[in-house]
Amino acid sequence: MKLENKVAIITGAKRGIGYAIAARFISEGARVVLADINDATSEAQSLSESPGRAVSIKTDVSNDADVRALIHQTVELFGRIDILVNNAGIEFAKTVVTTTESEWDQLMAVNLKGVFLCSRAAIPVMQQQKTGVIINIASELGLVGEAGVAAYCASKGGVVMLSKALAIDHGPQGIRVNCLCPGPVTTQLLEDVFASSDDPAAMREAFESQTVLKRLGRPEEIAAAAVFLASDDSSFMAGADLVVDGGWTTR
Repeated sequence: MKLENKVAIITGAKRGIGYAIAARFISEGARVVLADINDATSEAQSLSESPGRAVSIKTDVSNDADVRALIHQTVELFGRIDILVNNAGIEFAKTVVTTTESEWDQLMAVNLKGVFLCSRAAIPVMQQQKTGVIINIASELGLVGEAGVAAYCASKGGVVMLSKALAIDHGPQGIRVNCLCPGPVTTQLLEDVFASSDDPAAMREAFESQTVLKRLGRPEEIAAAAVFLASDDSSFMAGADLVVDGGWTTR
């Protein structure tokens, strides 16, 4: 198994891509902390093949005290942190003109500040270990942009560049940082984005048609890429953008 006895924290792990990553990491032998703003105890229990294999720690990634508690509790439980997956995110379908200041602030607090806070808290643990992996979940829309999701594009573009800066700063300390950029994936988050648009059916069709494969991705397909980045299979990758988008960015 690729992640045997590794300890991983996954934010936004109650559902969608985060849950799929947690499930796949566990199948690869990892011990996993499901960190989510909502209680994920039942999800952790359903994933555990043995007691303690998966645990839930309720965490608001935009709150520094919550994040520090997450890192502290993880180290108390497992003694180390090998992998941090910064996956928590929110999205809505609006242009800059129609986005309120409070909506902008909330989205940036979760999508970008959350990556900063979690990485800042976890890196000292990894520095002591002289090893660690951070995977930041960005988006193809952080690379090419898209109409009607301005704040989301800005936040994910920030995640892409923050990942590169983290890789440069901490690669020499044995900490590999890479960015995973999924395309449109069938999650509740994307369903909510469709629902928030003026024409949900048309928006869904537009997203599907934008990919070369003419379909939406599955969370399990993103989880497979996350395992690659978390494992020694990607041992010479740092500061990279791994794009798993069905060909969206090739158009």
